[in-house]
Amino acid sequence: MRKNWRTQASRNWDLLTEENAKTIKGEKLGYLTGILYLAPSDESGVMNTCPMASPGCKAGCLFTAGRASFTPDIIKGRIRKTRYLHNDRARFVAQLHKNIQRLVRRAAKLGLIPAVRINGTSDLPQLALQLAADYPDVQFYDYTKIPRLYDRIRANYHLTFSLSENNLPVALDALAHGINVAVVFNVKRGHDLPTHWQGYTVIDGDMHDLRFLDKIPPGSASPVIVGLRAKGEAKKDSFGFVQIAQIEAL
Repeated sequence: MRKNWRTQASRNWDLLTEENAKTIKGEKLGYLTGILYLAPSDESGVMNTCPMASPGCKAGCLFTAGRASFTPDIIKGRIRKTRYLHNDRARFVAQLHKNIQRLVRRAAKLGLIPAVRINGTSDLPQLALQLAADYPDVQFYDYTKIPRLYDRIRANYHLTFSLSENNLPVALDALAHGINVAVVFNVKRGHDLPTHWQGYTVIDGDMHDLRFLDKIPPGSASPVIVGLRAKGEAKKDSFGFVQIAQIEAL
């Protein structure tokens, strides 16, 4: 049954991606996830979808990782979606509504819980907040580099702050407000992440993408560091975006 609905979905131009490495991991945890992938930063040539992107973030963006790194049509598709949003926002949002509604129906048929990530390769808080408000029974989640993210969190909209080479004070502010922070480390696939960073416990964020499921360690009241391994061009980072893994003395 799953093959049939995926085949049917491929016949149309969908704004939400429901099948990739991230979403498949989520299915194993009981969630059917739809992710909107736009062209990051100013790659579309018409708008900046990542207003707080640093040089290191741009150079190591996940736009260069996964299937997109070797499939030009995927990159072209993300640019096309971004131009669609820029040129006809109302129609784009209406199409996104249809995709979310279909995701909810499919999740129900499969016995899964629907989840939506609006900013797969972008950072557009107002678009995400608008849709989260429209679907209060659907779990939304995102990473963001925009400060004061704790003001944008909602009951059904979870946010994780994303560290760059130039936003450590903002990351520490997020941690001080109980918000988890994602940190990319120079750790190879299959190798262990550091246990701590800046005194906070590191969890393995590559196990799944469902950040709203991240748990605070037993006996702790502190937020956690969501450790991610460098992928794509991030493996060649020279800006300081990727953190050096080391054991901290506690």
